[in-house]
Amino acid sequence: MKKWIKRFVKYYRKPSNEFGWTALSIHRKWSYLPANISIDDGGLWTNIGNKKIILFQLNNHEDKDYNKIIPMSIENEPEILVKNEKINLSELELTQIKEFVKGCKNEIIQLADDNDHLKFFEEIKNKGFYKGSRKKGEIEKRRF
Repeated sequence: MKKWIKRFVKYYRKPSNEFGWTALSIHRKWSYLPANISIDDGGLWTNIGNKKIILFQLNNHEDKDYNKIIPMSIENEPEILVKNEKINLSELELTQIKEFVKGCKNEIIQLADDNDHLKFFEEIKNKGFYKGSRKKGEIEKRRF
């Protein structure tokens, strides 16, 4: 498992492979998530070994930086699959990303199967993860 993850991380960080794989990006500035997230919308890389994954950025910068992206498993208890990277997110921010994965697990997996972006964004908006779904200034601790 570790070998497959290392190969994949090395692959997407290589500049010559910049356009060699596709991802649906959920940008931090348009969502209630603390970091940029990439989701496999074509079913090409969502399975690494026996785990389904998303990619999330290690910092909360608005700009996408593929050198600062690592995989997280899509499970009831999501885990970060790369251990030797410095994460510049607080525990609360990591918890928010994990809650997104737990709360939208079925939608993320379904997206790779049917590639219906509009349906996906509508569903995560209804669950309170995408802009426009909460009142301005409202802070809510989500529990799933």
